[in-house]
Amino acid sequence: MLNGTLQYPVYKNARHLTPKEKQNILAKKIAYKSSVFHGYHFIKMNSTYMECVNNSFFLKGNSYFNLLGVLLLGMPIILSLWIFTFYVNLIKYDHDFLSFIIIFSPMHILFSFIFYVFYKGYQNFKKYEKLGYNYYPIRFNKKNQKVYVYDVSGQIFSENWEKIDFILNHRLGGYEGTFWEIKGFIKDNNGLITYTFAFALSKHKKQETLEIWEFIKEYMNNGPEKLYFNKQTVETSPRLVPEKLSYCLNIEAQPESLETSQEIVALDYQSEIRSFYSRAMIKILGATRNKFIHADKQPKWSQQVENECQVDATDPYVVDASTTYQLDTFGKIIK
Repeated sequence: MLNGTLQYPVYKNARHLTPKEKQNILAKKIAYKSSVFHGYHFIKMNSTYMECVNNSFFLKGNSYFNLLGVLLLGMPIILSLWIFTFYVNLIKYDHDFLSFIIIFSPMHILFSFIFYVFYKGYQNFKKYEKLGYNYYPIRFNKKNQKVYVYDVSGQIFSENWEKIDFILNHRLGGYEGTFWEIKGFIKDNNGLITYTFAFALSKHKKQETLEIWEFIKEYMNNGPEKLYFNKQTVETSPRLVPEKLSYCLNIEAQPESLETSQEIVALDYQSEIRSFYSRAMIKILGATRNKFIHADKQPKWSQQVENECQVDATDPYVVDASTTYQLDTFGKIIK
């Protein structure tokens, strides 16, 4: 059993659901008063399974950029302050070193804590950016009613759809505010959580997360018919069709393009997308994200999972990046 999921962020396992979590378990059959929407979360769909990305997909590149910011801004300030204090007390006034350590122990404790935070940030950077996969897929299999989750470690966790408890969860995302997500809990026969995963991430928008959940529920309960989309059979729309899978990420066969990286980053700047600052940040963060995605490994499902998720050669409901619209950086349909 994993003590904490290797997906980012770390969710605690080896525990039972809390009373609040039990109250918030989402129904899998009853439809909520919510429309459906696919957003930028799905890779493909067919009559056998639907595949989406987990939460960390939308956070790619962040840990590196945060680490770089601390390194370039925080470290020089800390070191300068420490050197100045050291100079004044030990060299200018000739105090002994032990007195310096004792008198300024609060400062040393604070600096030690800051260095620890920096170290943890570096560990996260290595695990989720430098040594990981460029995305972590989740498969919802309609035919056998199972869910397959690809972990940061390369392990694959699976469980029956009906046995997984899903809740709507919100958490603080640091300076980015509140994140909404759907958390799934895989449990053993005693109700002990053995694995936790999360998807349908939305920054600040609870309704958007619920709409993605409803999209997946529609597929698992009723199949792909209502969600099917093929751009060749419809007139070009000025925007995505929310109730159909009209956009799929083109990341299955190769790492995402620079355009896609900038497109994902741009989701954080929708309110001021045309400003100079937003355009600059989209280019910088998009390039950073793309650099590390291309350095990561491409995920590959095990042969057992592929055998359990075989798609009929004549399946009329195949949807992927080749059959859906593609977008530019600002979310405008380009083809």
